[in-house]
Amino acid sequence: MSSATNPLSNALTSIAPQSSTTGSSTFAADLQASVTRALEIAALPMQALQADQSTISGETSELSTLGGLFSTLQTSLQNIGSGTGSSALQATSSDTAVATADVTGSPLPGTYTVDVTDAGSYSSSISNSATAVTDPTTQDISPSTSFTLTVGTTNYTVTADDLNDLASAINASGAPVQAVVVNLGSPESPNYQLSLQSTSLGNVALQLNDGTNNLLTSLNTGSDATYTVDGVPAPPAAPISTDSSTVTLAPGLSVTLGGVGTTTVTVASSLGSVSNELSSFVSAYNAAFAEVEKNTGQNGGALVGDNSILDMQQSLQQMIDYAGGGGSITSLAQLGVEFTQQGTLTFDPTVIAGLSSSQINDALNFLGGTNTGGFLQYADNSLDSVTDPTTGVIETDTQSLQTQNTQDQTEINNDQAKLTLMQSNLNAQMAQANALITRLQNQTNFLEGLFQADTSNNPNAGTAG
Repeated sequence: MSSATNPLSNALTSIAPQSSTTGSSTFAADLQASVTRALEIAALPMQALQADQSTISGETSELSTLGGLFSTLQTSLQNIGSGTGSSALQATSSDTAVATADVTGSPLPGTYTVDVTDAGSYSSSISNSATAVTDPTTQDISPSTSFTLTVGTTNYTVTADDLNDLASAINASGAPVQAVVVNLGSPESPNYQLSLQSTSLGNVALQLNDGTNNLLTSLNTGSDATYTVDGVPAPPAAPISTDSSTVTLAPGLSVTLGGVGTTTVTVASSLGSVSNELSSFVSAYNAAFAEVEKNTGQNGGALVGDNSILDMQQSLQQMIDYAGGGGSITSLAQLGVEFTQQGTLTFDPTVIAGLSSSQINDALNFLGGTNTGGFLQYADNSLDSVTDPTTGVIETDTQSLQTQNTQDQTEINNDQAKLTLMQSNLNAQMAQANALITRLQNQTNFLEGLFQADTSNNPNAGTAG
């Protein structure tokens, strides 16, 4: 928001050079003072407009500050929502060395016993070049530049000029294999060779042919992973077999097999993420509340008496007063969020930590989501009345203030033009008056001079006859 210059100061500054042209009468200073005083009086409305602009600037700045704080508060609600619904489901494994679990969708809560009978292994091969490769950037395991890579029953054609280039070409070929260059010699006498490993479990044929020779020797034939879930398939049936270490245990639930053994995978709702975000919410609420309170009372800030402050107070109060959910959790207080005597909030995370599984589900229903109901949607809607970029009280108040500032500036510009014209006219009038006074003073001085000359030449002048 632009600030207007002081028109009175400009006007008075421009008077000074003109005062020397108004004449040399003994009343010149008085005449100039009259001009200055007239301009000061004429500029009073303009000064009031400038004061109003200064007030508007302060109010707009405070609205911007409040807007940022309320937006942060609204974001904290959305962050709480990221930990509710299906996001609140967590999968844990009793033995992560056997398997780790991940929620990939919306699995049903429950427990699964996973018995890994074989964690599986990857097939691998290494080059068998008779000639040691001492520099993989200039040498290769074969003089050929074209190779046929076989993975399982699929062939891939790759081209390369050196060993490093060959490994890179294999990795870029799309074949389900990982190629690396390894040193099988000592640091003083290196012997670089090509090593391949399949990206899937099981016995996968790996070979590289330069058109004449097979260049790889098998290191490990690999094996599939095998496991059972909740004892199924039961012996003597064969366990489930897979060529991937990560398998889908249930819709929305996957496990990554790590070793032979038995582990229990549990899927249950958790408020761990919600607890962290509630703490952030309380901090954001208290910051917004404190800034609103600065604009209340006799010695409050720029927005004291503004209706928007009342709207913000009501919005903050309403969101915390929400009661619903229909279960055992119907208020924020039951989640550890409570008011202080000063009107701020506190949060005790041990309250959430002590909830039972059924209470956790009720808490999730109470919280809901910003778009799905519950406290979060209610609170988000309450804040919309403040933060909405079109109809929120902050935006509407800001637009109103900007309109008023523009109107003030238009009036200031008009008053400035009038003041400039007034100054010019007054200076001209005072110049004329000063010139007339100067002539009259000159005439008076001339007549007084004649009278003094006459009396000095006539000694009887002024004596009685």
